[in-house]
Amino acid sequence: MREKNLEYMLDWIAVQELVAEYGQAIDHGKDTGDWTRWERVFAPEVTSDYSRFMGVPPSTAPRAVLAQFGNKALECFTRVQHSTANTVRTEFTNPTHATVHAYAEVSHFFTMDGFPQEWTLVGRYTHEVVKTAAEGWRIQKVTLDPIHHRGNLLGLEFARGKRLGTP
Repeated sequence: MREKNLEYMLDWIAVQELVAEYGQAIDHGKDTGDWTRWERVFAPEVTSDYSRFMGVPPSTAPRAVLAQFGNKALECFTRVQHSTANTVRTEFTNPTHATVHAYAEVSHFFTMDGFPQEWTLVGRYTHEVVKTAAEGWRIQKVTLDPIHHRGNLLGLEFARGKRLGTP
């Protein structure tokens, strides 16, 4: 455990900001089509584990590839809204590595036959973060563990890559 001094507090604040930025940057990418903000929350190589959510195996790739994945996964939605809980738990393993647990509620909006639809996922994110010399704290690994979902379950199928009119 790290000593809770000024450096610890500054790192703790930076990690809290990073985890909040993770979700807000996804929403920004979806709204604007510019995914560079989301790219910047990650280390140059990032492992993403969405296996429990999307049924795809974990993968390690350059951060730009993960941004392209996010863009593709959300293309069927008109908007998304990440609400990250303010009860984020950070466990520093040393001065340059930490594990962060955060709960989030993510609403996905889409239209079917002219009617607004919503699918919401409640989940727990686990972020393995690393402090880099050039960029500060960055996410090196992200894992999403879905806890509950509600609303139109077609949203889940959209996130998993299903498109209307395709098997």
